[in-house]
Amino acid sequence: MDRRSTPTAGLGLDDRGVSEVVAFILTFAIILGSVGLLYTTAFGAMMDYQANEQETNAVRAMDSLTDNFNDVLRSNGVNQRYGELSLRDGQSTTGSGGTALNISINGRDPIGTKSGDQRFAGYGDNVTAELGEFAYESDDSTIAYEGGGLVRGDETGSVVLREPQLRCKPAQKTAIISLVAISADDRSVQASSALGVTMTVEDRSSKIYTGVDNVTIEREDDGAYEAAWDDILSGWSEDDGGCGDFDGDGRVVVTIVEADIDY
Repeated sequence: MDRRSTPTAGLGLDDRGVSEVVAFILTFAIILGSVGLLYTTAFGAMMDYQANEQETNAVRAMDSLTDNFNDVLRSNGVNQRYGELSLRDGQSTTGSGGTALNISINGRDPIGTKSGDQRFAGYGDNVTAELGEFAYESDDSTIAYEGGGLVRGDETGSVVLREPQLRCKPAQKTAIISLVAISADDRSVQASSALGVTMTVEDRSSKIYTGVDNVTIEREDDGAYEAAWDDILSGWSEDDGGCGDFDGDGRVVVTIVEADIDY
């Protein structure tokens, strides 16, 4: 009787060894995939956090500059203000032009225009005032100083961060309109460190109008911050009736300061 048989023990060990190798490879691949996914997710979240933190800091810095620069509106004796802006790889831009506004008293031609009150002539091209440009830009977002206020704009639109100094007080039959018009050269500065910014007053005009029925402020262009200015001028436009119904007994104070921005 032939007791020889085909050996199988070796084959079983080989199969188990192959299975263990496959299992190790799969486990290692899963670990690598998990680490890669975690890294990608965490890196994306970190970048989003840094971008949000950068914008938050930029808003705070521009708000601080706005408060500082608006001293030129609060006091006739203040002709220069200095502040710092941390750019953090963003850029600061200045320029003329910008949002254009017309101010009309009792429905007359806008002050400062060819047929309007010439006390305010020179602050705009046949408009009462062109507010110019002083802004911080980073990626697709812009934070801009506009007329003494602060607005934020991006590809989705614009919002008001701080209202300019426009006060309508019907109960007191009073309106106060104070604006800063930037007349700086077109310029852009980019840096990763702090940037010193100086505002210097170049011209200032102010007048008190009495016996006023009504005062209106109209935006004369579709600028980059259209939605923000629609909110700011709510209640001031002709369509809204303007600030008034003072029955000829109103008092309106208008102040426009032209200022240069230098780095």
